Amino acid sequence: MVRHIDILREIGEVTLISARRRPVGAGWSQEHIKRIESNGLKICFREDSIRNGPLQWLGMAYAICCKLFGLKRAFGFRNPYHRAGFPVSWWREVTKSADLCVLNYSYWAHLPCACRSAMVLLDLWSTHMWGAVASEVEALKEFDCVFVISQDEQDLLEQHGITDTVWCPPRIEAKQLPLTSAVGLVGSGSRFNREGLRWLEAAGREEPRIRVYGGLARYATCSSMEAVGIYADNLQPYRECGIILIPTVQGMGMQIKCVEALATGRAIVSRRGAMRGMPPSDGAWLEADTAEEMLRMAQQLAENADRRESLAAASSSYYKRWLDADGIRERVVGAYRKLLHKKEKV
Repeated sequence: MVRHIDILREIGEVTLISARRRPVGAGWSQEHIKRIESNGLKICFREDSIRNGPLQWLGMAYAICCKLFGLKRAFGFRNPYHRAGFPVSWWREVTKSADLCVLNYSYWAHLPCACRSAMVLLDLWSTHMWGAVASEVEALKEFDCVFVISQDEQDLLEQHGITDTVWCPPRIEAKQLPLTSAVGLVGSGSRFNREGLRWLEAAGREEPRIRVYGGLARYATCSSMEAVGIYADNLQPYRECGIILIPTVQGMGMQIKCVEALATGRAIVSRRGAMRGMPPSDGAWLEADTAEEMLRMAQQLAENADRRESLAAASSSYYKRWLDADGIRERVVGAYRKLLHKKEKV
C-alpha cells in the first residue's frame, strides 16, 4: 500500500483514513503520526469524530474469541471485527470531499464510497477463509477499479463480470548479484511456510546443504539445514545464495519471495503450484512434484555452473517481461489517472 500512496501523492493531496485504536486500528504512536505528516500526508482518525459503540465492542469480542480458540479462518469477508471497524454513515461522510477513495484489503468492500473508488485487492479472503466468494465478488463490483496481485484472482473476477481490473504484482527493483552455488530458503514463520518446510525435510536428504532465512529458520530441525534467521539487509539471502527453493504452495495471493528471487536473477526450484498467480513460466524456474525431486534438482544446479547460469538468465528475462518495476508503476499510475478523469459518481 505504501507504493500506492507514493504514486497517489504525485497525483494529488492524500489523506489516510484509519482507526486510532482497535478494532482494526493499532500502532499509531505520536512518533509514527509525526513521521507520516512530515511526509506531506494528512490523517483522519475515526476516534476524532466518534467513539466505539456496541458494534465495535462486539467486533473486538469476536476477535478475542477467535484468537483464543485458534479460529484463524474466521476472518473471512463477513467477519464482525472488520464489519464494525468503520460505521457506514461515518465512512460515507468522510469520503464526500474526496475525488478518489482507495481501499486496501477487501475487508472494506462493503463500505459505500461517496466518490470514485478503487480496491487494492491483496487476496480474495473468501477463497481461503470462511465466507462466500459470491458475496465478496458482488461487493467488489461497486468499485470503479480493482488492483489485483495475482493473475489467478484477476481471471476469477473477470469470470464474474468484473473487467475493470489492473494486474499489479509486488513491485521489486531488479538487482545484479553474484550467482553462487549455495542453496537458500526464505520465509516467515507462518503456518503455510512451516508446512512447506516440513514437506522438504521429510525427504531426509543430507545434500544439498540449505541456508534458511527469516522467521522460518527457528523451525528448521533437519541436519542438512543451516538456520541463518532474521536478516537486516533484504538482499542478503539472494546475495549469498544463487539457488532459491520455494516449497510453499498454501496461503493467499502471490508470494513476494518468488518475485524477489526473480528480480535478483536466482536459479529457482519451486514446488508445483508455489509460483501461483504468475504468467506461465516459459522455463524461468524448475518445478518439482516431490521434495526428493526438488532437492535433487537443487543439487544438480549447485554442481553444474552452466545449468545454474542458464536458469538464472531465464529468471531475469521473465522478470523483465512480466515483473519489471518501472512497467508495473506506469500501469498503476495510468490506471489512477484514468480513474480521476472518469465521470463523477451520482
